[in-house]
Amino acid sequence: MKQNVGLRVFTSLIILFGFFIIFEAIQMISAETKVTSVLFFALLSFVADSMIVQVTEKKYVSLGFAIGLAAILLFDPFTAAAINFLGTFFSVFYSDGKYQHIFNSSLYKRLFNGSAYAIGSLVAGNAYLLSHTVLPSLTVSSFGIIGIIVAVIVNIIVNIIIFSILYTLLDQLEPKEVMHEFVWIGQNFIGISPIGVFMAILYKNSGWFMVLLVLGPLLVARYSFKLYLDMKNQYFETIKTLSNALDAKDEYTNGHSHRVAQISTIIAKEMKIPVLLIDEIKTAAILHDIGKIGISDAIINKPGRLEDHEMAIIQKHPEIGANIVKDVKSLEDLSNYIRYHHERYDGKGYPEGISGSDIPIEAAIIAVSDCFDAMTSDRVYRKAMSFEIALSIIKEERGKQFHPGVVDAFVRCADNGQIPKTHEMM
Repeated sequence: MKQNVGLRVFTSLIILFGFFIIFEAIQMISAETKVTSVLFFALLSFVADSMIVQVTEKKYVSLGFAIGLAAILLFDPFTAAAINFLGTFFSVFYSDGKYQHIFNSSLYKRLFNGSAYAIGSLVAGNAYLLSHTVLPSLTVSSFGIIGIIVAVIVNIIVNIIIFSILYTLLDQLEPKEVMHEFVWIGQNFIGISPIGVFMAILYKNSGWFMVLLVLGPLLVARYSFKLYLDMKNQYFETIKTLSNALDAKDEYTNGHSHRVAQISTIIAKEMKIPVLLIDEIKTAAILHDIGKIGISDAIINKPGRLEDHEMAIIQKHPEIGANIVKDVKSLEDLSNYIRYHHERYDGKGYPEGISGSDIPIEAAIIAVSDCFDAMTSDRVYRKAMSFEIALSIIKEERGKQFHPGVVDAFVRCADNGQIPKTHEMM
């Protein structure tokens, strides 16, 4: 109940501030600030916010911040804030299989989001004017580099604070946890800031036509990026379907491949593995046991201890899996990660008995993830171990079964709570 009251009070205050900004902006617009100029940038803001690209479930890329920054440099703070408000409030976006617009989505959420971004623009606009007045310009046209940097930083900070408070109230998360989720906001905003500065310079020197001339190719690039992400998502959905076909063979390992992919991704990020390689590790982890499709159900689901000849058959699954994917053009680079995910650092693994640095680091990451999830899962022949016992075994096998660097990264992730203690996906 307290959370709901706090949430209502906070969101109401933000929205009231948004109304105040719009009211003041109307008073500020005069002959010096042409209505057509304001409407032009409000339209640009609307277009930018209507063409956001969803990167992950909670992360988006938009040119809206660039338009907002251009408005801060060209107009008074209240007018710039109103432009940001209008673009966000009237935006149209695709979600849950349909286009969301002002007539079929939450008016309250739109008012809050528009007001929040307007507050960021207002504070950043005033910070820009102050810094531009008292600090050296160092030039970028007549706008001033120092002032621009101040505006960008202040806008990012205000946005992060507002939405961190919101998500803390919504999800009952610790402020530190929420702030961690918003690191990407700063990276995104800083990355597109030069576009906003460039638009402001073009508009000031050449008018609206030149701004549109630059914005057109950016929107085309945005469309291409969206097509790439859609194709990538379809690719992962196809991979998941293959994995689900394997999980259907054994109820005890249902979801295993997806959890191994999740843990492998966490470890790879901790080890600062390049992003493109992390995608490969994730895909290989989902498919790491695909070779078991070629193994008899009687062996896979046998409740007792496997005979030597049955174990020999099971140990063929990495090679079978590698052979399955190596002929698929988009997956051929992953075949060795699948082939070697049961190799040991000390050379006592299978199928080839390679050791140390001869084992691809990608396969070594999957090996730790695979073993940990297997130990913490119920199997036909035993009950699941506790998180703590499984973690202690991983530590004991450092430099023996597992790559030392991978174990160290895994332990750090476990200690800071990144490794889930249950089988619920994060």
